[in-house]
Amino acid sequence: MATAVAGLLLGSAGVSSAAPHGMTREKFDQVQFGMTRQQVLDIVGPETCTTGGKLGANLQCLSQPGSGPHARFDFDTAAGNAPLKTRVQTGFIPPAAPTLTLSKYNQTALGMSKAEVLAIVGQGSCVTWSESYPAYPSTAGAGVVLSCYEVGGFDPNGSGTGSAHFWFTDDVLEYSREWYLD
Repeated sequence: MATAVAGLLLGSAGVSSAAPHGMTREKFDQVQFGMTRQQVLDIVGPETCTTGGKLGANLQCLSQPGSGPHARFDFDTAAGNAPLKTRVQTGFIPPAAPTLTLSKYNQTALGMSKAEVLAIVGQGSCVTWSESYPAYPSTAGAGVVLSCYEVGGFDPNGSGTGSAHFWFTDDVLEYSREWYLD
């Protein structure tokens, strides 16, 4: 039943047939907070996304079938005019100049601001993986997750080694995790 409902929801979106199939960085960049589920589907294309999450409240949008860069867009409900509250990208945005090391990672501490963390790990090492505004349009409780990479650690399929994530709420580092840093 849920699959049938998801198919109806996704199949009913009106999108130009000239739109390219598959999620792209350009489409991701066009999706803005405050947009409804239908507005997001009009940009990314219903054939690109599947419905997921609790009560079908998010869209999982792939660049190609199976794997590769992808995006997720979260709403409070699967239907209606609820505004976009979270957007996540994996693999669409490469770091400019990755230089993260385990030594740099170990210099970061909970309670630091995003600017303080970036000053240590290197601005060019990181990209925004996730942004969320749980009380949109209010910025209270805003969350940002940075994905940061060592040289050669970026993999557009999201399975690379030599990386770390930093979770911020209201610009305060609350959690971090590293994978295979040297």
